[in-house]
Amino acid sequence: MDQEPAPASKKQSLVILTTPRLILRATAEEDISVLQNLILGDSDVMRFAFSGAPMAGEAAEDFIRRSFTFGESLTGMAVLTEKPAGEVIGFAGLSPCQALEADDFEIGFVLARRAWGRGIATEVGEAQLVFGFEQLKCGRLLGMVDPRNAPSIHALEKLGMRFRETIADPKRGSRSVYMIEAGEWRRRRAE
Repeated sequence: MDQEPAPASKKQSLVILTTPRLILRATAEEDISVLQNLILGDSDVMRFAFSGAPMAGEAAEDFIRRSFTFGESLTGMAVLTEKPAGEVIGFAGLSPCQALEADDFEIGFVLARRAWGRGIATEVGEAQLVFGFEQLKCGRLLGMVDPRNAPSIHALEKLGMRFRETIADPKRGSRSVYMIEAGEWRRRRAE
């Protein structure tokens, strides 16, 4: 809780989206070690994420460099920080996804343990839906989750996403695919 935030980079990172408590921003070089230590290296956090095991050292750095946005892109994984101090609490973002054999985007979030149970997944998930439907003009958005990950499934269901099918993802193992279409999302927001 009293951990110092990651030092500010010389060049301000691109802010992708904000919520009352959160900022999702492009990744900076100094975030790599923070993400490795706080998230990717934590076996509890990584239990249901990606391959289900923690990543260390070069593997974690390589994953971050391949999967995260560092520049001007508004899509891909990005660093999730908590206001006002800018403390890193996870990562999230919209990434291209072919799970249903179409050009979809998947919302995603992985949170540090200290961020669990505070409604942050739902808050960043809702912001990602707004971004995907209003900014990217997506017709539908997906959420993919390990079928054993009850808290993440609950967050996706709170967002109005519904189970579509379970697939075998070659890199991530068994994944339940949740989906919400733009029209459904707009009706929910109007209620």
